Amino acid sequence: MSHYPALALHDVPTTTLSSSILTKLCITTNGFDDCLCLLEGRLKPLATSVVITYGIDADSTIVQNMNDLPNLKCFSLTCDFIDAYDAQIVPLLRHMSYLEELTLYLCIENRDTFVDGTHVHNEILSHMPQLHSFVFYIRTDNDTTDSMHKLSNDDILQAFKNFKNQKMVCMTYYPAFIGICHVFSIPFLFEGLEMIGNTFPNIIFNVTFFDGFRFDCVQMRILYSPCTIFPTT
Repeated sequence: MSHYPALALHDVPTTTLSSSILTKLCITTNGFDDCLCLLEGRLKPLATSVVITYGIDADSTIVQNMNDLPNLKCFSLTCDFIDAYDAQIVPLLRHMSYLEELTLYLCIENRDTFVDGTHVHNEILSHMPQLHSFVFYIRTDNDTTDSMHKLSNDDILQAFKNFKNQKMVCMTYYPAFIGICHVFSIPFLFEGLEMIGNTFPNIIFNVTFFDGFRFDCVQMRILYSPCTIFPTT
């Protein structure tokens, strides 16, 4: 889906793309506003929406004025640069209280704290009483100093203790002046991991591996126990 040209909608009339019968849409958009334009009323019968978007910042005000989305049952959002997670993503998901399936691949920049299980439960999942499937990868980056307490994998996973029926993995990484936390459900159903350092979980999965600090982009098969890395052919 990401190989197709991205759609831009936020500057065009609402009649440009609208439907009273479309129930499923998979789309790549230029930005978050374009995603919101589709959800705010152009496609009211939409029950399944799969969206890839390229950046989310705090400039948009559309999400604050949206109505709830009672027809939307399945939603998937992929974005590899989010600078306004709390201002944009959380309010959007609050409009989706009738969701039954939720898939999130989110790379969050410049947040003061890592996104952990307490936050996900209190701010997102507790507002979706009908949800029965939650697949996710969430990476949070924040600035650190030598004097700051650095959370471990166990610290992060402890905040997911209420997720009793879901298996998940956490990886934390602290290069110079930055903290990076990855949390994701397993089995891992996405295509890529970025900036993962050199500590791997006790699972087997195929990913496109890119560490912007030390490595080049290469297809990897990651096996652990003991940790071994094999480039795929």
